[in-house]
Amino acid sequence: MLSNIWVYKKTSKVMISLLLAAVLVLATQNWLLGLLMFIVTAAAVVWVKRSDLMQERLLMRYLDDLSSGVSVGTVYAVRNLPLGIAVVDEKKKLVWANGVFRSWIAGTEEGTPLRDIIQGQKVAKLWGKAGWFDCHAGGTFFRVFHKWVPSDEPDGASFMVLYFMDRSDVEKSLKESEEARPVFCLIRIDNIQEVTAEMSDVERSALLSDVTEKVLATFNSHDGFIKQYNASDFVACISSKALQDMMDSNFEILDRVREIHTVNRIPVTLSIGIVKSDESFNRQYEEAQVALDLALGRGGDQAIVRLGEDVKAFGGKAPASVSSTRVRVRVVAQALREIINEADMVLIMGHAHEDFDALGAAVGVSHLARVSKVEAHIVISKQDDTSRKMIQAIQSSGLAEGLLIDEGKAKSLVTDKTVAIVVDTHIPELVAAPELLRKVQKKVVIDHHRRAASIIDSPLLTYMEPSASSASELVTELIQYYGSEEEMNALEASCLYAGMVVDTKSFTVQTSVRTFDAASYLRRCGADTALVKRLFSMDLASIKIKSMILADMKQVDEYMAFAVCPEGTADSQIIAGQVADFLVTVQKIRCSFLFYYTENGLCLSARSDGSVNVQIVMEQLGGGGHQTVAGAQFGTDGNIEDITKAVVANVRKQTEEEKE
Repeated sequence: MLSNIWVYKKTSKVMISLLLAAVLVLATQNWLLGLLMFIVTAAAVVWVKRSDLMQERLLMRYLDDLSSGVSVGTVYAVRNLPLGIAVVDEKKKLVWANGVFRSWIAGTEEGTPLRDIIQGQKVAKLWGKAGWFDCHAGGTFFRVFHKWVPSDEPDGASFMVLYFMDRSDVEKSLKESEEARPVFCLIRIDNIQEVTAEMSDVERSALLSDVTEKVLATFNSHDGFIKQYNASDFVACISSKALQDMMDSNFEILDRVREIHTVNRIPVTLSIGIVKSDESFNRQYEEAQVALDLALGRGGDQAIVRLGEDVKAFGGKAPASVSSTRVRVRVVAQALREIINEADMVLIMGHAHEDFDALGAAVGVSHLARVSKVEAHIVISKQDDTSRKMIQAIQSSGLAEGLLIDEGKAKSLVTDKTVAIVVDTHIPELVAAPELLRKVQKKVVIDHHRRAASIIDSPLLTYMEPSASSASELVTELIQYYGSEEEMNALEASCLYAGMVVDTKSFTVQTSVRTFDAASYLRRCGADTALVKRLFSMDLASIKIKSMILADMKQVDEYMAFAVCPEGTADSQIIAGQVADFLVTVQKIRCSFLFYYTENGLCLSARSDGSVNVQIVMEQLGGGGHQTVAGAQFGTDGNIEDITKAVVANVRKQTEEEKE
């Protein structure tokens, strides 16, 4: 419009100029007629100019009215559009907000810090930038676009403008979609043979029917798909929400099945493997099978849930069932014999800070290599304080010259045919010689601990029995079925016997018929009980330290005992373990927890009389172990007070669940 007005004015000037030129030409011919034409032309020009001025005033008035309307509309839009707008100053405080923002988030006055409005967002990182983020504010989910408005003057104030878009409906849809996401499950009755061994066909059928009914009813109650494909195995698919409900209830199905009455009073137990991931269904099945294997390797009666890279364990209350058959021992022993016979050297190691069980089991494995005429060495860690007495007994006996070596020498002996046999642990980070383990290609694992999420990669043979009292018991059984007529010497039998004594607390916990059978075999092989007694003997200084620890011992809820081994104490791990063992023999004390210090920082030794599963408690703190013997390491940043609170909370939760 303005360009048209400019063209009109330019055209009128040209016309006036042409008229004036014509008047001049006419005046040269007839001055009277020229004067008359000049007067008429001047009058016309004045009238045109006056008309133009009036039109211009009307146009400007129209433009003013239009501009005013636009301003009012803009203000109205800023204040009332369904978009919350807030402005904060350099102090990250609210200086202005439109009505929509105030209606969405109540109680937001000028001067309110933005951190009190937006949850979970560090506002300081946004300053000076433009972008967006999602957040919760006032109970509503928003997507917030932010833009920094700098000052035009060097010392002027700058501001941040935030535009809030209500995305609650989107979040709700995403949440519903996430909750409906399918989760793959594998379920197994893990001790069906042991439970039904002495049952009649009618009793067996009735028991399986009860178990099946409870399993199917539980998963059907969560609107899940479940299919039984043999007598003891099920496959199921449930939603993520149903999985969360099961996790919140600590998988009550495990308790319901365990409570089923059986004629031989052996409880039925389930093992469940569940995976929730973004992988294909084929991959999810494989990971669910790994989770189920992990549950079985940890002794059964538990659910293992794999949430991406995270692994969570539930249950594990029942002690691992002990098989009365020796078939698996015989099969493993023959497989181990073939592996050793094909090796040019056997390197044996336990966990770092070897105890009598780890070293005793290693000595037993060295006997297997000796009878197979294969060179063997036991690789010991630098932290030999726990097993120092047994090491001295081996070195002074004269029966095992060169048997014990360190990691450095062991690495120089490795060839393609070398076999590394790991006893009393299956976690690669805990072995006595981690670098050696990575260097050796052929590996064997023999362990009695419940399987952890981390395990040695690709072993030729894995023999894990959580029902066994100790690694020494497992090795003793393997020796009996190894197929050699050469018996152990007294030193080898004594070391294995000492390993069983230390892990069973002198045959008072975690024992079975097979434990005593193995002990009897070791006595027949010449195990020296006097030597074992000397290994466990204490000096007067240790007794005094233990007395100091007991004097400062504290009880929580009467049945939990906590104590601290003074920093700088020699053989602190041994003393802490012995005091913890003693405390669970005290009346009313069901579990004990002893803090002690090593060169790696704060550690915790846990013991139980069997009524509290200290393995579950320690796993919550990053440790592990057995139902009655467990521990954890916390490093130099460990805080005794915080750890104690966490332990108390976990134990109380466990005891409350048992009451229910």
